[in-house]
Amino acid sequence: MRATGALKSFAHGLLWMTFGSVGARLITVVSSVILARLLLPEHFGLFNTAMVIVNAVQILPDLGLGQTFIVHSEGGQRAYSTGFYAVLLLSAVLAGCVFAAADWAALLARQPEVAPVLRVLAVNIVIFAAASVPIALMQKAQRWRAQAMVEFAAPFASAVVMVALAYWGMGVWSIVGGYLTRSAVLASSVWVLSRWRPTGGIDWSLLRQLFRFSRWIVLERLSAFTLLTIDNAYLARWQGARMLGFYALPYNWISVPVQYFVLQSNRVLLPVLSSVQGVERNEVFLKACMGLSFVLSPIYFFWIFHAHLFVEALFGQKWLPSAPVLQWLALYALAYSLMGGVFTSLFWAMQKPQLIVYPTWVALAVAIAGLVWGQGQWDALAVAKWFTVAIYVRAAMVLLCLRVTGAFRVSEVLAAVTNGWLPALVAAVLSAVVASWLAMPVVVELLVAVLLHANLYLTGYGLLRERNALAFYRVGRWKQLLLQGRRPQS
Repeated sequence: MRATGALKSFAHGLLWMTFGSVGARLITVVSSVILARLLLPEHFGLFNTAMVIVNAVQILPDLGLGQTFIVHSEGGQRAYSTGFYAVLLLSAVLAGCVFAAADWAALLARQPEVAPVLRVLAVNIVIFAAASVPIALMQKAQRWRAQAMVEFAAPFASAVVMVALAYWGMGVWSIVGGYLTRSAVLASSVWVLSRWRPTGGIDWSLLRQLFRFSRWIVLERLSAFTLLTIDNAYLARWQGARMLGFYALPYNWISVPVQYFVLQSNRVLLPVLSSVQGVERNEVFLKACMGLSFVLSPIYFFWIFHAHLFVEALFGQKWLPSAPVLQWLALYALAYSLMGGVFTSLFWAMQKPQLIVYPTWVALAVAIAGLVWGQGQWDALAVAKWFTVAIYVRAAMVLLCLRVTGAFRVSEVLAAVTNGWLPALVAAVLSAVVASWLAMPVVVELLVAVLLHANLYLTGYGLLRERNALAFYRVGRWKQLLLQGRRPQS
């Protein structure tokens, strides 16, 4: 059965991509600690200021063509070559614009030293764009091991260069050099490993046909980028750095599971869903939702019920005002991670990308309306509450759009995405009650709460799924459930 093969490909790909992502993050953490000792805070500030502009521009150059090639099989080599040259041309134009506007951007940021950094980083826009089509073709071919190797090699080379340059006293240029090295190693690696080479030139009529689909992908990226940054921008502008800190700390933590699981799942799920149709696609999608819910539900429910303990134990009492913000953002992340990310891959694979754009526009409208209503007076907690409302509005709209396609029943989708909610809720409540009875150092209380919560969750999940409390202490049991779509036998 093709669905079983697709599920195995999804699990295999997710394993490799997660391995590459975790390895890259470990390298980044180690190098960041070393750099923090070798460089000054202003060096990081200059680089981050320039990267705000570079990251915003890098959304545009690939025109959504990478995902389009994964979904569509028409055009072949002619389409791939057209897309490559078009992306390269647009990236060169945008890089030139960034280079020319560097002095103006530095003046706007009130940091003249940003201008030369921004000019050099503009080169990265072209390097990054040159790798977009080969990467997409590797994803289309589901070559997960090769991609994981690239994900690991690029940050490793970057870390070596950054630390060496920082040791030699290069200041901010050590970070810039390392960042460019990362992009260059990634681009050159995918060119070698993909074994694809462009031919001919740009077929403008074919490009217009491709852009009819890919324009929705660009719109989705821009809309999602705005939705995910406007809250931080509001607090920075109206409430200042201190209040933004109380929001940014929990926001960064709730984003970690999204980066490790949802984003990696999306990269794997799109080519897998594009390779199957009809009932088989539905089965793969629902099983992917169940797997993500199994992993993410206990994490976010733990934060909802243990936010104060978590914040005090890890960051100290001065950060306690961020605890209620963490609770609301964890609730926000439940909907965003389970009713957002993977649905993007589904709608793209169904060749209906507009169905993920419309809910994002509605959520963005709700978010902006709330911020205008707040008139600059909302603190971090108020913003977290309102954006949680906006993201659940988006989730409801996603379900409505999915219902319109006729591919799924709403009940079966809700059952899949809330697969782990009940045992996670029970585990979080019980572990919170036990933690409240303890009279121990706060770090020890957190450790006890984590261990108790994890074990209660696995026990509860086993009872609900298999009527066997120990069933999911064995990886093979729920792996079999995920890959074969049936209940394992005792």
